[in-house]
Amino acid sequence: MACRHPVSNHIALLLVVVVACRGKGGDRTDSAISLPPVFSLGPSSNTNWDVNAGPVMLVSVGSSADSAAIVLPEATDSTIEAIQGVTPPVTHLVFDLFGRGGKVEPPTTISPFPSPTETKQDCDAWPAAKVQSPRTGWSVGFVTGNVRAIKLDSIEGLPSTDSAALAASLAQSAATLPVASDPTFRGLPFRVRSAYTFRLDSVDVVIADVVRMLNEEANPRLEHLLLIGERPKGTKSKYSIGYFSRVAGAEETMQATEILAVVEIGPSKRPAVVVNVESDEGGKLGLLERTAPGQWRPTWKSAYTDC
Repeated sequence: MACRHPVSNHIALLLVVVVACRGKGGDRTDSAISLPPVFSLGPSSNTNWDVNAGPVMLVSVGSSADSAAIVLPEATDSTIEAIQGVTPPVTHLVFDLFGRGGKVEPPTTISPFPSPTETKQDCDAWPAAKVQSPRTGWSVGFVTGNVRAIKLDSIEGLPSTDSAALAASLAQSAATLPVASDPTFRGLPFRVRSAYTFRLDSVDVVIADVVRMLNEEANPRLEHLLLIGERPKGTKSKYSIGYFSRVAGAEETMQATEILAVVEIGPSKRPAVVVNVESDEGGKLGLLERTAPGQWRPTWKSAYTDC
């Protein structure tokens, strides 16, 4: 890929932020704050981002709690090159931070790193920022007032009998899904790599990464199934799978999907799973939203970054 240069003057960039006034120490309203995107290339750049989630999203990067990437939801694979070297005007926005454990208090602000006047990197990256008063345990951030936290419980925290029963049930569900037949993995057992549960008003929900592996010394291969299932609240019945996706390939180059957080978006409180899909060279972020009882689907994916 060619080296990046300053954004040309003929590229039209609309960088607009409308910030609602907030009183110090005042109570936050429960309604979503509707703000325009801070970056827009016009209608052709629409990525199905829900504007009720706010104008930008933060993602924690590296091992330091004060380092973040500013995800511009309207950017696509074909337009992300244009934002290299652009510093989004987000200094006055206040962010709520979230992780799998729920909301991480208190809200915070960020300071974008000044973009260099010349950019000579041969890859695409989100603008970087420093989180003020950093706190641990967060993965993503949204402008305050737009989303609400949903706390996840890991299968590892369940009593051993309940954990084993859930793992067995998920493995059985994975084995009966109508996925494309692959003789490479035929007959191999499934195991639960990770699983998280949470509760909505009337249902219990599980998100799981179920895998099976071909342990060939010269070419180990891996298959991942990402499942989301629901069952009536408080019951012990089998989860009904409302979404699944499958990826398979060489273990060393296999993409992995990490669950970053689960939130409710906007006034409708639509549940959404925030995921990070990484490969050995880069990755994308995405949202899996509940579109109807028992139904989940991917609604938004970010531009691909490889820095």
